[in-house]
Amino acid sequence: MLSLYSMRTIIISEDPELLALLNRSEISEDHQISVLGESKDPLDVMSTVCEANPSLLIVDDDFLQPETVHILQSLRKINKKMNIIFCTSNTTVDLGKEVSQLGIQYYAMKPLDEGELLASFKAALEAYNKKINSFS
Repeated sequence: MLSLYSMRTIIISEDPELLALLNRSEISEDHQISVLGESKDPLDVMSTVCEANPSLLIVDDDFLQPETVHILQSLRKINKKMNIIFCTSNTTVDLGKEVSQLGIQYYAMKPLDEGELLASFKAALEAYNKKINSFS
């Protein structure tokens, strides 16, 4: 077990490789994980994420394109403390610049490496635990 507290995580993706990678790892064993992969509608995504108020958001840019940056900008205005892992197959520098200005903690290029994704998740968990422990 990685934490005494359960970190809520939402994965916005329908990428079978990403979902399988997360299911194979120890991530899914100890944490509340929800997958949002039915709707790409920005309002549906925003509503679901805001209602769930996750500690961690794993965003698949390939799923939300071309609205990814706009959705993340809006979510950041609502929840500045949420950790975000951003996954993409887009290698353009422009996207990297846009996303880095949004306070994305972890930027992952596809194809994803299981070890790197797990390390990013653990780092987000540590940051979450520090926040929780600072309030205790």
